[in-house]
Amino acid sequence: MQFPKLPKQPLFIALLFALPYGAISQTLAEKLGYSKEDKLLIIHGDDVGVAHSQNMATFEALKKGLVTSTSMMVPPAWSAEVEVLAKDIPDADIGIHITLTNEWENFNWPPKAGRSMVPGLSNEQGFMYPDCPPVTKNASPEEVEIEIRAQIKAANQMGIQPTHLDSHMGCIFYGRPEYMKSYLKIAQELKIPAMVNTQMMEGIIKPNQALFEGINLEKIPVINEIIMANPEDYEAGMEEFYTNKLENLKPGVHVLLVHLAFDDEEMNAITAGHTTYHAPWRQEDFNFFTSDQAKKLIQENNIKLITWKEIGKIL
Repeated sequence: MQFPKLPKQPLFIALLFALPYGAISQTLAEKLGYSKEDKLLIIHGDDVGVAHSQNMATFEALKKGLVTSTSMMVPPAWSAEVEVLAKDIPDADIGIHITLTNEWENFNWPPKAGRSMVPGLSNEQGFMYPDCPPVTKNASPEEVEIEIRAQIKAANQMGIQPTHLDSHMGCIFYGRPEYMKSYLKIAQELKIPAMVNTQMMEGIIKPNQALFEGINLEKIPVINEIIMANPEDYEAGMEEFYTNKLENLKPGVHVLLVHLAFDDEEMNAITAGHTTYHAPWRQEDFNFFTSDQAKKLIQENNIKLITWKEIGKIL
């Protein structure tokens, strides 16, 4: 990194180098007004907008539980309900869960920009692909950027001003690096954070630094760790997984991704054919993060809950 030319006055130079390193290079926690030893956590409810069940559980957890943030999937029809529910929580931390896929067997949606505008994001039936590899194979970076902007515009028209961006199923992160470029570029245009952790910065952005020309990489608020349960964690027990993660959380800024819904008829119909991330899984996430046990773990481990909105303020 090149430093700007400094005045040659000896006193200025002496003062500059007398400053502690932290005054020049702060951690994200310190920029937020905390100590670098503090354990900061965003408990984030993914997938709001995908179903009525998901919406009701997520907003209940935002009101009464430990969930501090959510992000909406714009293409599904139930995204319109998010505007209504958000009126009860005027300060709600709601981002855009950029959706490039459609993983469910019997509940399908097309890209928000329309098939004619982004044909690479549509299968033969006109719906989004079920997972990320076909997206990477078929969707150009230009189409992905068009779709991101279409989803943000649609959310704005529903009265949602997003506090951040993140990615459904991680297709932005695991696809072409150009997808990540559009993701970061749009976030900086909107002056909101885009979820990026240390691993993405080191593994995707820095090795392709020339590609990200024009994006201020120094202004990306990099999260230390993104935590999410995997299928094997579900099999071993979600309570055990979340308890272990909270008890062993390290200093820094972390995001814990959860999926909140009720194990009801609607959610079982939507997630039919799936043995993970299905209705029972989502009910377990809801149960844990609205429980006294989880609140006790947060308190006992001196974890400070924060939001993406707080991170956005330092931009």
